[in-house]
Amino acid sequence: MDILDHTSLENGSPPRDFAWPDFPLVLKEAVGVRIGHMLFAGLGSAGRGWFALDLRATVKAWQIRALFPFSARNGAVAAAANGKIYVFGGSGRLMEQHSLHQFDSIACYDPQTDGWYELDSRLPVGMLGAAAATVGTSIYIFGGYNKQQFDTLFRDCEAACAEQQAEILHAFMDRKAEDFGWNDHVWRFDTDDHSWHDLGKVAYAPNCGSGIIADGAEIWLASGEVKPGLRTAGVRHVSVEDGQLHWHAAQELPALEQAQEGVAAAFAGKCGSVKLLAGGSNFVGARHNYASGKLYAHQGLSKLWRDEIYVLSKGKWELAGRLPQGRANGLAFEIEQGLLLVGGDTQNGQPCLATWLLSYRDGSGITISSGNLK
Repeated sequence: MDILDHTSLENGSPPRDFAWPDFPLVLKEAVGVRIGHMLFAGLGSAGRGWFALDLRATVKAWQIRALFPFSARNGAVAAAANGKIYVFGGSGRLMEQHSLHQFDSIACYDPQTDGWYELDSRLPVGMLGAAAATVGTSIYIFGGYNKQQFDTLFRDCEAACAEQQAEILHAFMDRKAEDFGWNDHVWRFDTDDHSWHDLGKVAYAPNCGSGIIADGAEIWLASGEVKPGLRTAGVRHVSVEDGQLHWHAAQELPALEQAQEGVAAAFAGKCGSVKLLAGGSNFVGARHNYASGKLYAHQGLSKLWRDEIYVLSKGKWELAGRLPQGRANGLAFEIEQGLLLVGGDTQNGQPCLATWLLSYRDGSGITISSGNLK
């Protein structure tokens, strides 16, 4: 089916009482990308499923597209350039009897043919949990779990008994952030010739699970974790010029009633005139524990799904509102009406199928639409 073969509204906007469609199945640790008036989403908990939503269709619904023809994977990173979608890495199993590991492959989806193929190029480092942004025809990738450590951990755990698994996991977690060897370089992938370019080491602890916001050649990396269970409140701002990076000072997320833990797996994107970071998850007390010398910082702490909405306005992050409930591990799409939140989960990992639209206007702040918008 031609992806453009839909009846469209003249102005591309839904009627006032339109309710954005729920995703048809649980969608966590997935990938999602917008190209033109089409949204694409899938993988993660959707397995090899791949779906599209036409923003200009009179009746909006997620439509099934070509199945991902390679091994199912979670936590991949994706971006669009040159009219195609590139999916980097992720974790999964080549065969059912194999242990969980990171893939080093790159899959490409062409919306015009509704077809997938794999590139000859391979990832230079582990990029599970990384963040990506497109500038021009290049994709810039930040962060990523260490592939060797990840693969070894799951190989050893899956071969051990329950008691041994607990010991292996404790030894793995009870280390300093720098011992995890996460990707601390920025990598540029050129979609014209599929080449990789090392843009150098970052001047901060490498993050995974960061919220990434691109505005032209400006990129913000908001929060994320610096080791499993330990978040950062830091925000990084970088601009791209002639393929090179220029770093700028940026304010941290503001403190709440308690110390700001930071969040991972939050929703991020442009929303009207502001940059926005919403939801995510953290472990309250982990930063204090780590600063006090407890390296397994989140041991014994409860994981909390957050509902805070932060906006960056005039160079300053501020708390602008709250989601209807804590939510994380989903997808955020920038659309003309605001920021569309799709998939993810709520407290204790409960799946969330509802689609929420976050809108922002100067003077009136955040508006959240969900379900029937009448």
